Order: sequence, then C-alpha cells, then structure tokens
Amino acid sequence: MTSNRTRPLAALLTGAALLAASAGCGTVDITRAKLQDDVGPTYRNMYVLQHRLLGQDADAPAQLATADCAKGGPETPDEGPGDDWTCQVYWPVNGTLQTLSYEVQVKATGCYTAQGPAYNVGRQDLHDPDGRTVPNPLYAFDGCLNTG
Repeated sequence: MTSNRTRPLAALLTGAALLAASAGCGTVDITRAKLQDDVGPTYRNMYVLQHRLLGQDADAPAQLATADCAKGGPETPDEGPGDDWTCQVYWPVNGTLQTLSYEVQVKATGCYTAQGPAYNVGRQDLHDPDGRTVPNPLYAFDGCLNTG
C-alpha cells in the first residue's frame, strides 16, 4: 500500500521517465538536401502517374527530375519544419528543361505536402480516357523525408 505522500512522487517520476523516453521521438533532421532529395523523385513519380492516368507515355521525360528547395528568405536557415519552404522542380521535356515552383509545408516528423500552381500543373481533378474524374497527382503530393 502506498501512502498519500508517495503517489505524487511516483506520478512525477513516471511523467519524467515518459518525457525522457519520448524526447527523441517524432523529430527528424530536416535539411535542404534531404528535402531536395525527396521532392525531385516524388515529383517524377507523380508526373509519370499523371500521364499514365491520362493514357500517355511519360517514362522518359520525367527520369531526371530534380528539386532546388529553400526556406523563407535569404536570412532564414534552410532547415527545420515550417510552411515557408519553396521547391523549384526541374525536369527535361523534349530537350527543354521545364521548371515548376511548389509551395511546401514540412512537419516536424519530416513529412510534407507540396502544392503546385494550378495554371502550370492543371486542376485538382483530371478526366481519364474513360471519362472518369481522377485526382491530379501533380496538383499536390505528399511525401516523407528519408530518416536513415
């Protein structure tokens, strides 16, 4: 049987142990390089998916998609979570380098959502060759940084 005095101490120690155990959980080292390394290939995959949904071949043009990301302005370090990331995505189409700018929101977990301008990537929904309405994978896409 515990006394009334030891219960608050036990609760405090349990809380401190839980806090110490969870201190390193849920956070990821978010850097410009890690974001660029993920956004480029994820864009490439979404580009290929969009064209396949539309019944078009898209393997070759999107093979070399790359990204250049920055956070905030010139005074802001390019690291950490936030809704102030921008990634320029580059990919070759018919010998010409195409560029799109995505606004990117990065969470502390390292997962992000990138949203492109509708006037460049198309509307939120597309119509496939059978007339069905399908989500446009280039309008907005999600990803998570490699933590390894």
